[in-house]
Amino acid sequence: MKRLLTGIAALLCAAALACPALAEDYGSGEVEEALPEEAREILGDVGVDDALEPEGMFSRLWDAAAEKLGSLWRGAAKSAAELIAVALLCSAVSALAEGGAREYVLLGGVLAAAAIAVGDARTFISAGAETLGTLSEFSHALLPSLTAAAAAGGAVTSAAAKYAATALFMDVLITAARALVLPLVYIYMAAAVAHAATGNSAAEGAAKLLKWLAVTVTTLIMTAFTAYLSISGAVSGSADAVTLRAAKSAISAALPVVGGIISDAAGTVVAGAGLIKNAVGALGLLATAAVCLTPFLSLGLQYLMYKLAAALASAFAESRLSSLIGALGGAFGMVLGIVGAAALMLFLSVVSLVRTVTV
Repeated sequence: MKRLLTGIAALLCAAALACPALAEDYGSGEVEEALPEEAREILGDVGVDDALEPEGMFSRLWDAAAEKLGSLWRGAAKSAAELIAVALLCSAVSALAEGGAREYVLLGGVLAAAAIAVGDARTFISAGAETLGTLSEFSHALLPSLTAAAAAGGAVTSAAAKYAATALFMDVLITAARALVLPLVYIYMAAAVAHAATGNSAAEGAAKLLKWLAVTVTTLIMTAFTAYLSISGAVSGSADAVTLRAAKSAISAALPVVGGIISDAAGTVVAGAGLIKNAVGALGLLATAAVCLTPFLSLGLQYLMYKLAAALASAFAESRLSSLIGALGGAFGMVLGIVGAAALMLFLSVVSLVRTVTV
């Protein structure tokens, strides 16, 4: 009779531990609902279950990249062609002009190049800012789900520490981008135009300082984030491992008959949580890549085409005009850097949470 009661108690404990693993999705449903429209357009109507076999989503992502690349490069090439045409026209007119008239020709070329760049910047820098907001909103659903699944797997301390680090630094990065970095990009473009128009060395120095400041702010935030994530992950991960071993030993010692069964049931719960964590993490990584696909391609192409136009213009145009084209292309590189930093931060956080210690 005693053995029968012990067996029944063990089965009840195992069922009590296993049922939550089956019923609880650790917020994966909220992640599916929070998928950005940009990701749905590329990946389709996908869910967490589809992320367990991501080959199809990788194929859709690749096809979307090829399709968008084919359409986006035309706009970037058009801007580059317009800039080269401006430089060529200024060079031809300058050859016929005399004395101080050449300065007016150069000024006209500078204003024309600035008008082209401002039109592109208004479109693509705004798109970069929207991408930052989309990543922030999606992370508010993705990271809590991963944290809950990781905590259910035994990584209570490390999951909470990593989530807190990501939430803090993501907010800091996006706030700094909107309030400081993106405005600095516009001011940098204005300083570059002023230098090209007047030849003033102070304007050139100001442009270099503004670019350095924008890059440094992004770099410092990312450096602090990766350092904090590494240190907190190492310390809290060791604490979680010790706690888990102590808990398993305590269960076995306190319940010598059913302790092993309860431990196995707990392992089943942890395995279920780990499966959900991996699936949500894969879906989050693919969705992040899909959201960033268009801004990355558009900003990258604009940067490359402006640099190409500057290299070609340097062969026949005034050095101040060709340098201006290259500097204006650098503005797109700065925005690409801040968007890339936000995406990398989310990538690192997802990978770090997926790889947390388990029972």
